[in-house]
This record gives sequence, C-alpha cells and structure tokens, in this order.
Amino acid sequence: MSQDTIEGYVDHIIFRNEDNGYTVLNLIVKGSEVTCVGTFEYVGEGELLELHGFYVEHATYGQQFKMESYETKLPEDSIAMERYLGSGAIKGVGAALAARIVRKFKDDTLRIIDEEPERLAEVKGISEKKAREIAEQVAEKSEMRSAMMFLQQYGISVSLGVKIYGKYGSRVYTVLKENPYQLAEDIQGIGFRIADEIAGRILLDGHLPSAESTGVSLSTLACLRTGPELDLDGIAISDADVRNLQFGFQSLVFFQIVVALAQ
Repeated sequence: MSQDTIEGYVDHIIFRNEDNGYTVLNLIVKGSEVTCVGTFEYVGEGELLELHGFYVEHATYGQQFKMESYETKLPEDSIAMERYLGSGAIKGVGAALAARIVRKFKDDTLRIIDEEPERLAEVKGISEKKAREIAEQVAEKSEMRSAMMFLQQYGISVSLGVKIYGKYGSRVYTVLKENPYQLAEDIQGIGFRIADEIAGRILLDGHLPSAESTGVSLSTLACLRTGPELDLDGIAISDADVRNLQFGFQSLVFFQIVVALAQ
C-alpha cells in the first residue's frame, strides 16, 4: 500500500510526550483540519509540515493521519509567513503585528528576518531591540529543530535533547562528536551508562573521538563499560590510563580502578 502525503500548518498541538516525542496535533490541510499522530523530534504551532503516512480509523477519535516520516518546510509565501509569525511561536508577535510585518515586506519577509533584521524596526510597534529579539527567536527555533533531529538519531529522547541543547546550544554537535562522555558531567539525568550508550551509537555512525579530545584512553573506556561490577582480572590498566581520566568521573567504577592500581 502506497503512502499518502499531506502538507499543512500546525494549528494546535493536542498532546505531546516530551520523553519520546509522540504527538497528537491538528494540521490545517487545504482549509480542512486533519488530526495527525506520530513521533516528532521537535514541532511548534504555525510550522509548515509535509507528512508521509496513512489514514487510519481510530475506534474512539475517528479518522487520523498516522505519520511515518515528515519534513519541516520554510514558509513559502507571505501567507505562510504571516501564519507562522502570528501563531504564537515567536514571543511578542501576535496576529496583528505579524500582519503588519508581512504587509511591509511581503514575500521577502523571511529574508529580511535572516539577513536584515534591523529593518523590522520600520514596522510600527517594533523597536530596534524587539527587531533583534524577533530575528534571534526565529534563528534559534530553526537551529534547535536541527539540533533535536541530530540528537534523535543517537536515541536521545526529546526531554533530554532539550536539556542538552539548553546547555550547549550550537556547540552540541562538537561536544557529542568529540567527547560524548562530557554529558555525564554536565547534564542532570545523564549518568555514565547513558553517555556511554550514546558514545557507542556515535562510534557506529563513524565518528571516533580521539583520546586527546575525551581525555580517556580506549583501554580505560573498555574497562569502564563493564560497569560497577568491574572484574579487573586479566585487564592491564597502566598508570597512564588513570592519568588520562582528566574529566574526573566520581563514579564507583573510577574508584575501583584507583583502588586496584594502589594494591
């Protein structure tokens, strides 16, 4: 059975599980409201989405569109831009102000926000400070959406993804690819085991962090991966391995290694 494709604007998010991204939302498709369900890494009201999936009949809620994959699209014209800006997605911009912005810049609105944000101050009701804030919010939402999709490919939940992005911002790509174990120190809710699972997925994806960037030699990582029930029999750990633990884990595993070397 071939998939259906629909495109429309997110009118209202009915339900969202921030742990796994499962979402129920209303999409306006050609003037009609369609209830859509599926796992979205990051989605906001007013966004333009292209969804691929199937129509299903729910016993209680009736017809729904079950999303299998999707793409977030940039507003393609002035109508789409006005809908996005006026949806509440951008703090301080309501429907009336969104209409004035788009009436001023028409189909050039998105380019103005991206490249000449100071010109938003030409619109009545927008100061230079507010113009900068609007542009920063639009850019941040776009950047966050990309970061959430990047994190999701390594099995990171939406709720943890928000925490990680909140901590590192645009540095999230560098931190994960060069030293994913840093997450265990910086992010509440991520211990060594979770950081190690993420690191394993990154290695499978072809990104091998160096010992210099992580501060940990591969032999030490191999030992740490065995967890608190570490059996040191037959495993040679050099003094250099311990010195390489520069990021200073305070875990029981690290304690066991230190004790073993002291004996």
